[in-house]
Amino acid sequence: MPALNKLRATHRVVNNDGKTIGFIINNEFYPDYTVYSELQSIENLELEEKDSIREKNELPRIKYSELNGIKYKQLSEENPFQRDIQTDLLEWKEDPMHVVLQLEGTRQVGKTTELLKFAYKNYEYLIYVNAADDIYGFASVLKSPRMVSAMQEYCRTAGLPEFVNDKNTILIIDEIQNSYNIYNSIRRMYSTFKCDIVITGSYLGKILGNRDFFLPAGTIEKRYLFTLSFREFCRVYKKEKILDNIDLHGRGNNGDYTALEELYQLYVKIGGYPEVIKRYRQTKSISICYETIHKLLVTFKEESRNYFDGDRDVEIFDSVYREALKEMCFEKRGTGRNIIDTVTKLSKENTDLLVNKNEIARAVIWLEYTGIISTSDLAVNGDIKNIAPGRRIYFSDCGLASYLASQSPLNESALAGLITETFIFNELHRLFRVRVSMRKVRGDNVCFSVYEDYELDFMVMAKDRIIYGIEGKTKDGTTISLKVFKDRNFIDKGIVAKNTHGGGGDIFGSIPVYTVGCRFPYN
Repeated sequence: MPALNKLRATHRVVNNDGKTIGFIINNEFYPDYTVYSELQSIENLELEEKDSIREKNELPRIKYSELNGIKYKQLSEENPFQRDIQTDLLEWKEDPMHVVLQLEGTRQVGKTTELLKFAYKNYEYLIYVNAADDIYGFASVLKSPRMVSAMQEYCRTAGLPEFVNDKNTILIIDEIQNSYNIYNSIRRMYSTFKCDIVITGSYLGKILGNRDFFLPAGTIEKRYLFTLSFREFCRVYKKEKILDNIDLHGRGNNGDYTALEELYQLYVKIGGYPEVIKRYRQTKSISICYETIHKLLVTFKEESRNYFDGDRDVEIFDSVYREALKEMCFEKRGTGRNIIDTVTKLSKENTDLLVNKNEIARAVIWLEYTGIISTSDLAVNGDIKNIAPGRRIYFSDCGLASYLASQSPLNESALAGLITETFIFNELHRLFRVRVSMRKVRGDNVCFSVYEDYELDFMVMAKDRIIYGIEGKTKDGTTISLKVFKDRNFIDKGIVAKNTHGGGGDIFGSIPVYTVGCRFPYN
């Protein structure tokens, strides 16, 4: 607690049992033991005979849980987006057999914000530890033979509420990738602490592959947070119910289709990063949104210096995602060859750097860890059971792809197709990352497929084992690949996703492209 200069307490803070746990001073909560050490600076508090703190004039009481409610309201006003992850987190909490939760997601998607919202709304006590800048020695707590006592002392030192070791308390450890000592203690924390535990951080995939990290199998379950989905984006604009109920065959209200089409066109331009959406709602400026995305990419690049061996690797990383844009546009569809080979070839042809395959491989893998790209698998020769992993690149956010496209000299037709496919991939990709109880698909990832000279954009197996072939179109065009795959029984149903009201076709039905993920399996 900083030295106080004759400040006044405004409230006595009690727990749900009525016990005093601290005071509100200068609009901030301070635990009673911190106030005790600085009592001479607070003019309306004094020491009683039994070394307890007495008010000179009675103060209003407020429950600590009410303070959490106030913080939740403030945080929700600053970050008003209602994210689906809150339902996932609540389901985890209510499972009586739940273990430690690991929330994964790239930087700037809102992990910390959503966890704090969840904690303030659902727990009496929150212990928040940031492993990147903790100065109070949390790692030393985990080495103590008496962890609970050490945790109580840590909370005192850090000016946190007294550690209550029960299910009314949640321990959130953020940026855990900065400490393998903390990560390696997860199993011991889980067996010792009775409180709920959540860990999170960016770049977890890269860091947890380090040999110093011990993976505590059976002690962790994972949830994923991405940028806002199109459904969440519609929720921001109060159009979610329309999206969930729009007729897929064009028999709905024209005004509803128009409203969703306008939101779709906006979404594929600015994407789903929360800060970008906030900036658009403040300014209505696409260019300002792109400035925000540019800053995000700069941050990715600068933070990458911590994980590469030298500046050369950082520069390769910086150039590769731009070459990935060209790969997405111009790589010969129908080959399904390894993306490392393709990007290596493009980088050698189009950059001043003399690169080798291993350097490109490191950069591509790191792009996945940072969340800039994701990859689609190849269903070999139309067989969705015969998978070659990681054969096609997609940017993990439409706004990111659109920003890079705006900086590119590539032709508009190719870029428009890229953006449409990026949207479809990411909407389908989310289906594989939801909690098991909500999953509508089988397998591990979205696939595309190549058979002879024919290529199918996407293949997905539904939970009932029906295989869907999906083609994304920016305008009317041939569906010959869908027909070939259907005639050879590689797929059970063919779908064309495009900017349409939906309806029947000569052979295959079409659906509005913006429904491709949220309305799967298109019943």
